[in-house]
Amino acid sequence: MSAILELLHARLATTALFYTFAMGVWALWLTVRGRGLDGGYLGALVIGEIVLVLQALLGIVQLWGAPGGAGAWWLHGLYGVLTALMWPFVYTFSRGREGAPRQEAIMFFATSFFLFLLLARAVETATPGGV
Repeated sequence: MSAILELLHARLATTALFYTFAMGVWALWLTVRGRGLDGGYLGALVIGEIVLVLQALLGIVQLWGAPGGAGAWWLHGLYGVLTALMWPFVYTFSRGREGAPRQEAIMFFATSFFLFLLLARAVETATPGGV
């Protein structure tokens, strides 16, 4: 069972990497066009957040089942918690601003690429010897 969870956690990490990159490109495209976030982007954002939360929960389950493994994984876990909280934080920070839809797209562009780099770093800390 542990091997299945580990494989699923690794595959979701790859999915999250590609997804956050795609969300960043999409937000960049909206920014270049001078538009704000639309319903399609926000719906995709919810799907991405579900993937990130599921990824974090799988990591917690793995850590809980690991024999004494908490010491070496604290940084990896910190990255996981931070990635699950970034999009909701930016969403609550950016909503309700009058006349700033383009600024909202810029914030999600920057946040999505930051998440991409954060996830890449999380994958690197989880891999023995680095990537």
